[in-house]
Amino acid sequence: MRESASRRTRTSQVNSEGGVLSNMKTSACQFNALIKFTYLLISMVVLLIGGCAGISHGPGERKADAEKGRMHSMSREVIPELVGSWKLISFHSQDSSGQKAYPFGKDARGRLIYETDGRMAVQLMNPGRPRFASDDPLVTSEAEVRAAFGGYTAYYGTYSINPDEQTIVHHIEAALRPDWAGTDQGRQFEYDGKYLTLKGPLLLGGVEGIVSLVWERLP
Repeated sequence: MRESASRRTRTSQVNSEGGVLSNMKTSACQFNALIKFTYLLISMVVLLIGGCAGISHGPGERKADAEKGRMHSMSREVIPELVGSWKLISFHSQDSSGQKAYPFGKDARGRLIYETDGRMAVQLMNPGRPRFASDDPLVTSEAEVRAAFGGYTAYYGTYSINPDEQTIVHHIEAALRPDWAGTDQGRQFEYDGKYLTLKGPLLLGGVEGIVSLVWERLP
């Protein structure tokens, strides 16, 4: 009976130790599975981030990125010389025969602004425009409106520069002239350290000529 009891005790101990070992093996397997799952999860996250970073942009985005990069690359050379507010010094046109005209008078006034982020705005005015007879802007004659419109121009938008060709293009977003909105107006530019001169073709009074605008930087 003592042998039988001793045998049962050893069997119970063996079973107990086997259960402990079995539980340990199970825990180890679960731990390894958890490690593998965590590694797989991290790998998926890394691939996902890498994939998102490598997604190709559409044509419009690529063009915008290229323009932005071009603007940044030129900012070290030309843009600092042009950025700021400018006061109009003179504005005249010249036809193929050399004849000069002053569309807004010899004392035309204007402001031109180039910003560091590539935006611009300009306004030109003939200071000799007649005043409206009425304080009510809706009570005006056709002649008054025509004179006011003909003696003023303004637009805003963005600009880009080609320093090799000495050209600047105004990409117009909104303008007093409805037909200019959404167009590009190219100009040749010269900067001598004090004055900025912009030149470009313009149709005035049925005559094709070259307009020249000289600007001086405001302090």
